[in-house]
Amino acid sequence: MDWDEFYRNADYDRCIYLRGEAMVDYLERFLERFGPFERVASVGCGPGGVLFALASRYPDTEFHGIDLSEQVVADNRERAAERGLENLTFAVDALPNLETDERFDLVYSAATLFFVPDTAAAVADLYDHVADGGYLVVNYPDPECPARFDQWLEGRRREAFDLVLAGENVLSSADIRECCDTEPRDYWEAVDASDDESFLVAETPMVYLEK
Repeated sequence: MDWDEFYRNADYDRCIYLRGEAMVDYLERFLERFGPFERVASVGCGPGGVLFALASRYPDTEFHGIDLSEQVVADNRERAAERGLENLTFAVDALPNLETDERFDLVYSAATLFFVPDTAAAVADLYDHVADGGYLVVNYPDPECPARFDQWLEGRRREAFDLVLAGENVLSSADIRECCDTEPRDYWEAVDASDDESFLVAETPMVYLEK
């Protein structure tokens, strides 16, 4: 998947992946219940909808967006400057091995591991970038995901999810427990997400891990 080409050609409107605008409220609940957090990173941030919303609500928190697309990072930097969001920065970097050696109180990654070939290494790397006492929040394709996506995806959307459809990058909670040596817990439950908002909840779990 060529993400620079995608963002150059797509008429994206700062969409928020996975569960839409509700993702902002869910992460805000997490910040309030498990924080305070001084430094928050979103890995695979895309257009940064969650970050832009929360950076304006939490001016004393540093928000860092990380994405492999130079195009979307440039777009996001321009938008952050236009809005005067000095607590919001963006950088180009990619999983499964981020080049940055920075650590964050909260590392957040949603709707990203579907496109990463070595998801176990990616989760371990994300966890490595969590500061002591901090949290990782991540969602991932589980072993049931290929069959569900095979029924749901059509046309060009299938091409973007080749790894998932082939079952090459699925993870289980046991895999995450093994690579991070800590127990993953249900993020949706922690933020009081209702069960009926999206079919993606069941097939693409979202968990949090404390460090």
